[in-house]
Amino acid sequence: MQKKNSNYSRRSFLQYLGWTAAIGTMAGAAVGSARFMFPNILYEPAKSYKIGRPQDYPEGVTFLPDKKIFLVHYGESYKALSAVCTHLGCTPNWAEQRRRFECPCHGSMFDEKGVVIAGPAPRPLPWYLVTRTASGRLSVDERRIVSFSEGLIA
Repeated sequence: MQKKNSNYSRRSFLQYLGWTAAIGTMAGAAVGSARFMFPNILYEPAKSYKIGRPQDYPEGVTFLPDKKIFLVHYGESYKALSAVCTHLGCTPNWAEQRRRFECPCHGSMFDEKGVVIAGPAPRPLPWYLVTRTASGRLSVDERRIVSFSEGLIA
């Protein structure tokens, strides 16, 4: 039996496979790197919304789960505090007896002003601007982060 003559030697065939694998690996890495630079994230713009009439909220702290805020009402003042922990985004609970916000996920605690008093949270909870509309309803503007004293309307 005679051997067939081939244009490719075994060595050149293996080199071809090696180069093809190397180029394929580099192309895959380039695509992966490009994909990493443009993550698939939907950025939601901060919002401004109406939350109702002042008389709808009793005195004290009221959690509004659909808006992820705590509405703080004492006397004639209303303040809106973010209900998203600055550590990993969990929802803290208001502990009325201890007068603080406690995050159940990793133990962060915030005082009545949203300042971190314990735990891994890196920043205080932000206060949002609360105003009254022309019709007398309360409006929260999450685009405007204010200090504790500015977060109140009378």
